[in-house]
Amino acid sequence: MRARTRLFLPLFIVAVLTAPIFPASHAAQQPPQAPAQAFEPIINRIRDGLKLNEAQIGELRKILATHAAKLAELRNRAQATPYAPGLQSEVDKEQKAIRDELSPFLDEDQKGKLQSIDIRPLVPLGPPFAVVNILPRVRVNAGTVNLASSERLISAPLAASKGRAARLTDDQKLLHLLNRITFGPSPGDVSRIKQIGIDRFIEEQLHPETIDDSDLEKRLEVLPTQRMASAELYQFYPPPQVAEQRANEKNPPPIFGRPQQVTGELVQQKLVRAVSSNRQLQEVLTDFWFNHFNVFAQKEADQWLVTSYEREVIRPRALGKFRDLLLATAESPAMLYYLDNWLSSSPDAKQPRPAGLPRPQNGQLPRPAPGANPKSPEGVMLVPRPDPNAVMTAKKEGEPNPQSANRNPQTAPPPPPRPAPRKPGINENYARELMELHTLGVDGGYTQKDVQEVARCFTGWTIDRPFQGGGFVFRPWMHDDGAKSVLGVTIQAGGGITDGRRVIEILARHPSTARFISKKLCQRFVSDDPPAQLVERVAQVFIKTEGDIREVIRAIVTSPEFNSPAAFRAKVKSPFELAASAIRAVDGDTNGAPALHDWVRKMGEPLYQFAFPTGYGETSAKWVNTGVFFNRINYAVALANNQINGTHYDPMRLVSTDAAGNLNELTNQLAALIVHTELSPDSLRAVHAGLAEQTPTVATAGAARPAMSSGERPEMVPVKAASSDANPERRRIAQVVGLLMGTAEFQRR
Repeated sequence: MRARTRLFLPLFIVAVLTAPIFPASHAAQQPPQAPAQAFEPIINRIRDGLKLNEAQIGELRKILATHAAKLAELRNRAQATPYAPGLQSEVDKEQKAIRDELSPFLDEDQKGKLQSIDIRPLVPLGPPFAVVNILPRVRVNAGTVNLASSERLISAPLAASKGRAARLTDDQKLLHLLNRITFGPSPGDVSRIKQIGIDRFIEEQLHPETIDDSDLEKRLEVLPTQRMASAELYQFYPPPQVAEQRANEKNPPPIFGRPQQVTGELVQQKLVRAVSSNRQLQEVLTDFWFNHFNVFAQKEADQWLVTSYEREVIRPRALGKFRDLLLATAESPAMLYYLDNWLSSSPDAKQPRPAGLPRPQNGQLPRPAPGANPKSPEGVMLVPRPDPNAVMTAKKEGEPNPQSANRNPQTAPPPPPRPAPRKPGINENYARELMELHTLGVDGGYTQKDVQEVARCFTGWTIDRPFQGGGFVFRPWMHDDGAKSVLGVTIQAGGGITDGRRVIEILARHPSTARFISKKLCQRFVSDDPPAQLVERVAQVFIKTEGDIREVIRAIVTSPEFNSPAAFRAKVKSPFELAASAIRAVDGDTNGAPALHDWVRKMGEPLYQFAFPTGYGETSAKWVNTGVFFNRINYAVALANNQINGTHYDPMRLVSTDAAGNLNELTNQLAALIVHTELSPDSLRAVHAGLAEQTPTVATAGAARPAMSSGERPEMVPVKAASSDANPERRRIAQVVGLLMGTAEFQRR
């Protein structure tokens, strides 16, 4: 009973705050009053919960009447500026007054129940993430009906036979290329590339700066956080405690939303770019490099730092020189904070003490308190340093998290545990990940001594006010300025900031880095276990071009190993790839709303939310497991039936009117549009079995693994969420679309 009564008073306040009131213009002349009848449902609930007698109910009515005007005012303010500093404090104060005024009329048992009521979250301040409406994309073929008319089924690759080596036809090479350097073909892509030629298409994608993407950029302009610097993001989307502190300021700055809005819009733009960008290879590589240099977006200050990390560090350098990308990540506040290098300093470091600032105490360095003036002595608080020898755990390559399927899409997996406080000193986290994950690889020939020496080189690489969106800064007083030796190379004493830059040069030019990066890129574009000869050739290109990523990619996608039957559909699409490719396949559009990301999350890949430095990794076998594959098929059904908010396509544009009434012709046309190749006998039987059910179908969880291979046929069962479309032709098209997207041919790339 106690738990239930805790809700009564909050429900009352919420109901009052949402009750009809006079308009603002009238409120200036007469304080608005909530109508008496608006109180009745809540009074009844409080009466039943606290067992109020008639006299107590009468007193409650009097109390509510005296507070009606103030409650109406708070409701108006909550609607106009839901994140206004001090609003929640005023609401708490008003509710406490109501509780205190009612308390004298209650008996002891009722008082106990009343005091247990949580009076904090009583004014809804708006959702953590408000979806920004992004305009639909401009379609080149917007007026086209029967998109499948320009597509023809491509034969599946033939296996090698006696006297004939296995090889791909030109059409198969084209489809294979689209599935690897883009997020999947859209209607008309195959025909266009046939006209201009594969070589020209590759050259276009290798030079994204020459591709017009103005329509996409214009659409994304409505996302305010995507245009802001990190400091602005912290100012306008501060943590709740900072928002409350600002209530005491004379002229507090405006607050646009909560920190979750920053990550939410980051996810939005990523999904929209994957579906709609003309610079497809750049987006594919942006995803690759973000995972390679992974940063967990939910780690404290990184909430405000990751937006600029992807926008200014990763995307512009995705096809540039590896050394430049490596240095940019090393200097990025997002990376410095994520791997704790911003705290790393020489054990003998002595901080200069500006006038008015206290000295460091107990081995702890000062930093500004959230919301405080960083130049103000009273705005300084002490923060402990983490253990410099604390190493990130879970070195395994990123895997889908089955538990994430039951989480809210805007929440994230828990970050690694914080190390215990200790005295200032060198932190080895970044040095270790720099060599093991970013450059040399775990077998790259470095030692623990090299890790320690590299960590010394990067002491003093820190952030100016990290909790307020500050930028990279080098602090000489934190730096270990002694001589170092890294991988056999001596770095002279007194180098200052150049010590870290010298390490970047050494690692970027190291042969182990060339092999490690080349293999990982081959895993992304060729197969999970790429041929050793290919990796070695690509590594030589990396060395010869001094890490020119553009030339490395060119060497991969023009290689015989890339254009081989062994590589054709050899990889399973990641959840992100599957989500984007399915929308592109039917010429759909999305505004990246949470409903789409929720499906990506349920399939095992919540974006920007992998907590460990490995990122999600490049081997695709991890996406094949019973727990998530069921969700992959259900995603296809939901998309096919237009049941994902913010994501839409028009089924009637896909095929001719005649085909819609002929099941065999309908299946053939849609297969040419969506799958592009002839279906295997197993997939064909599965589609026919699904059509026989007369409802959209999904594979059972137990059939998840066979559906991803060319082996056994998955058992099919009806899905409960059937299309609500009243048009039978649209329903049948949606049914076939969902079934085709569930085939092994579409689930692979």
